[in-house]
Amino acid sequence: MALVTLRIVDGPERGKIYEQLSTPVTIGREEGNVVRLNDERISRFHLKIHENGGVVLVTDLDSTNGTRVNGEVVQLWQLRPGDMISLGRSVILVGDRGEIARRLKEIEATGHFAKRVPMGFLQEELDEQKALDEAFVSQQMQYTGEATTGLLEELIFQGLAPDDLVKLHSLLPPALPEKLTPPQMTQLLEFLQYIFLRIRRLVGSVERNGADERVTLSPAQWQNLLDLYDRLALDIKSITEP
Repeated sequence: MALVTLRIVDGPERGKIYEQLSTPVTIGREEGNVVRLNDERISRFHLKIHENGGVVLVTDLDSTNGTRVNGEVVQLWQLRPGDMISLGRSVILVGDRGEIARRLKEIEATGHFAKRVPMGFLQEELDEQKALDEAFVSQQMQYTGEATTGLLEELIFQGLAPDDLVKLHSLLPPALPEKLTPPQMTQLLEFLQYIFLRIRRLVGSVERNGADERVTLSPAQWQNLLDLYDRLALDIKSITEP
């Protein structure tokens, strides 16, 4: 019987952690699942995580919208710490930080650390969700005195459906809070600096790959990105549900 930790990094249940669950684990939106997600794009019983011969597997239970692992549509797939499961609007990171770190050390020891993770949209995803909120994109927007035509925002957010953009409220970042006390300002600065330094390290590791202009990340920096994703989900949850 294998134990798995599942971290919900995006979707309606963002920020929840299910630690050391005994397999088998079913995930879906119906009562009776070990992990029940309030996501209308998820099937009643969507997928199952189970063990076979000492290997942890994920099986899609003939769901309506399918299951992806690390961006690939799967029916049956071996799961490892650090893998990312996408179903409906929800994203699940597999493993705790210790398990993910140990897997990265194993990859490094095998000499396969040079293998890089492609970053980019699949064509079917672009075709499926190519609609942008044109009202946002077409208007001129002001930020820190610099006018834009919305082209940069259009490129950054391409692939998002209008429902997703609504959650952003605006394509521009919100203003920082005013009238903070010096200790509060220092705490906010330390938080932003932490995120900035980790993103700078990630951006500095990106390589451009061939004529298709896609970029790739090392496995370590891919996990860096997923870990930031997870930490921000936890921070948002702690603020909204203290």
